[in-house]
Parts: sequence; C-alpha cells; structure tokens
Amino acid sequence: MRKTVLFLLVILSCMGIFSSCRKNVLPSIPGGDDSVPHPGPGPVPKLEETVAAVNVGVTYSISPNIPGFYKALPARYAESNEKYPVIIWFHGGGQYGNGSTDLPFVLEEGLPKVIEEKRFPPSFTVNDEKFSFIVIAPQMTQKIFNAEIQTLLNYVKNSFRVDPSRIYFSGISLGGRMLSDYAAANPNEIAGVVAMAGLPQIDENLTAKCTAMSNAELPVWQFHNRDDSAWYYSEASRYIEVFNSLNPVIPAKFTSFDVGSARLHHDCWTLATDTAYKEDDKNIYEWMLQYTR
Repeated sequence: MRKTVLFLLVILSCMGIFSSCRKNVLPSIPGGDDSVPHPGPGPVPKLEETVAAVNVGVTYSISPNIPGFYKALPARYAESNEKYPVIIWFHGGGQYGNGSTDLPFVLEEGLPKVIEEKRFPPSFTVNDEKFSFIVIAPQMTQKIFNAEIQTLLNYVKNSFRVDPSRIYFSGISLGGRMLSDYAAANPNEIAGVVAMAGLPQIDENLTAKCTAMSNAELPVWQFHNRDDSAWYYSEASRYIEVFNSLNPVIPAKFTSFDVGSARLHHDCWTLATDTAYKEDDKNIYEWMLQYTR
C-alpha cells in the first residue's frame, strides 16, 4: 500500500513539472517558423519636401580666402535626421568679395540665382526616389587652391547632415577651373562634377589629370560655348578629347552651345543650371543623382 501511494506521488510530481514547463513555451504561429526571428519595423520614410529651399547668408571664415557663404537647406531639414546630397557651388571671378556686404554678388549667377528666384524645386525624382539637395555656395576673396577646397569640403561635411556618397561640385568660369583641378587631384572625394565655361589647367599634366579622374570613374559633365572669347572653346574640346581617349568606364559628357550670352559670350551657365534644360531626359541635378561615390 505504502509503495503504491509513493508511486502515485512520484507520477503526480512529474506531471506538475511537465505542466509548468509547457506554460513557458510560446505558442506556435500557424505557417511560421519559430526558429526565424521576426523583422522589426521597416525604415522610416523620407520626409516629403513641398517647399523650396531658400538662400541664407552666413558670414563665417571657413578659411583665409572663404569669409562667408550661402546655405540653402531642405525646408524640413530641422525636422529629420536624414542625410542629404550636397552641391558645393564655385562662383566665377566676378563674384569675389568679403563674405559679408559683398556676399549678394554670389546670387548674381548660376545655381544660387536659380534658388533665389524660386526656380529650384523642393526635390528631384531619380529611379523612383525623391532627393532634396543641400546647396552651399561660398564666396571667395580670390582664387583658391586644393588645400583650401579641402578645408571647405571638410567644413561642409562636419557642419551639415551630408550623405558622404552624394557630394557634387559645380561651378562657372574660374570656379570651374578650381573644382576641376581639385577633382583631378582628389577624384575619390566627390561623386560628380558639372563645370561650365571653366576646366582644368591645360598643360603638360592634362593627361595625368584626366587619367586620375577616369581611373576613379568620376562622372564629368562639361559645358562650353563655341563662340566664348573669354575662355576658348578649343581648350574645353581638347580636355574632353583627352579624357574620353582613355576609354573611361563613365565617358565625360560635353555640351557645347553655338552662341553664348552676356559679355564675351562666356555665359553658358544660365541655360545649363535651368532645371528645364535636359539631355537624355535629365537636367544636371538629376544627372548628378544617378551617381554615388
């Protein structure tokens, strides 16, 4: 009798342990695999921009020859933690100044003028994705060289939420030379360049410059007027000829207009920076956004 009672107590004890263990097992999901972790929430969608960016002048010494700049940020920049593509704009020799009272000179030409006249849209759609640019337009006191351009680039990357894979340089005339010579020396720092009526120094190092950019697969779009008497068309043509003779993975684009505007027929940028001007169904901004570094 005592043995029977003891045996029953052991059986009941085991059943209790088994029952308590089952309480800690999560129920199976029909059709699911409990061994596979379930994904968390998807990525937060981008904020949709509906208001155009505006130019805001900043008097601040980035370097000895860059005493101020304009910034144009996406309208909802402060509402997000997103990183944005950036265009750094290089003005021509006619817009030099002190970075304060002279700063509005920068708004007289090219992309800063497009933004100031409310002709720059809040976003661009490329490959079914919307992008809004940060645009930084520094004012120089004189021509700057690669070391100061690097200081400028570092400042922009450290001061704004920049997508490091989408940094683009664009500019006109002497600014086109500055950015092109920097691109030849540091082609992996940027994702694309659009220069207008300005190009790298044509000298014995031209092939080496083009080789560096070609090897880095740096996208280049060059604009020039055939009748430009400030900066000869033959130099621009020579530059692109040398570049494309290297059989680059990304051939340089070259757009030439027969007749330029303004003094010396130098201005090809008014048309090139207009968002309505397109080649292969892309304006320069959409063209830039095709490429990342």
